[in-house]
Amino acid sequence: MPKKTLVVAVVVASSLLAGASRPSSIVGTWMGVANQTAVQIVITTQVATTAPCKPISGTMNNVLGGTSNIQGFYCPATGRVGFVRKDVTTNATFQSYSGNVSITGTPLRMTGVFAELALVGALGEYNFAVTK
Repeated sequence: MPKKTLVVAVVVASSLLAGASRPSSIVGTWMGVANQTAVQIVITTQVATTAPCKPISGTMNNVLGGTSNIQGFYCPATGRVGFVRKDVTTNATFQSYSGNVSITGTPLRMTGVFAELALVGALGEYNFAVTK
């Protein structure tokens, strides 16, 4: 009997999400944290293409100081987002972000992980979560 209940719950949950969609654009200001650091992500451009995933760019700021450029992609059909964080002076990549955007709603949420690539004492993978 418990197996039938589980199947029914999965079918109901799937049908509820079937009508849900991801936002067509993620341009705007997102606030949250990346590994315990308050951050602001400002996506200024999302290129309109016929490709399933759209190029994005903008800036990322540590709220207490430090601005960097970001460049990556967003896939509206799946909510997948990925971008790299680059030094504004050298253009060197020092972090790589991978995550997902929530279904359309208020607030919008973007969560995932980022890899620290340059700071030797902190190499590794960490969480991030922002809202818009």
